[in-house]
Amino acid sequence: MTAIQAESCKQTAAFQTEIAKLTETLKAHLSQENEKLATSLTESFEAANTKLREEFNVKFQHEIQGVSGKIDILKRDTEHGIGNLTKSIGDLSEEMSMRVNAHIVQTRKELDKQGQEIITTSKVVLANIREHKAETKITVANLRQAVNRAESKLIAC
Repeated sequence: MTAIQAESCKQTAAFQTEIAKLTETLKAHLSQENEKLATSLTESFEAANTKLREEFNVKFQHEIQGVSGKIDILKRDTEHGIGNLTKSIGDLSEEMSMRVNAHIVQTRKELDKQGQEIITTSKVVLANIREHKAETKITVANLRQAVNRAESKLIAC
């Protein structure tokens, strides 16, 4: 039985050695396969990435061209609109200038008319004041004479 146990231990040791060798071989083989797979996946990824970049760049360039075209159209339309607006503002400015000048002429005529009326009225008022002054002097002189007479009569009494 000892012989069987010794043989069993010997075969177990040989089996474990063989399993260790096979495990190491399997590990080395798996490591090589992993490296090959990693290399292959990396190459595939880089190729796919390059292809996607190229496709993206093409699409991006088309988008840029589309947006640039729209910007050019908008710029042209804006310049046209600004030109029209500038012309309209110029026309409006000319019309307003003509209207303002017409109002200025009318206002000057009215002011001249009113000035003449004021001058005429002032002359009449001045004449009335002179007449009133003259009448007032006569009235004051008459009152003085009347007061002097009244004083003389009072003094005589």
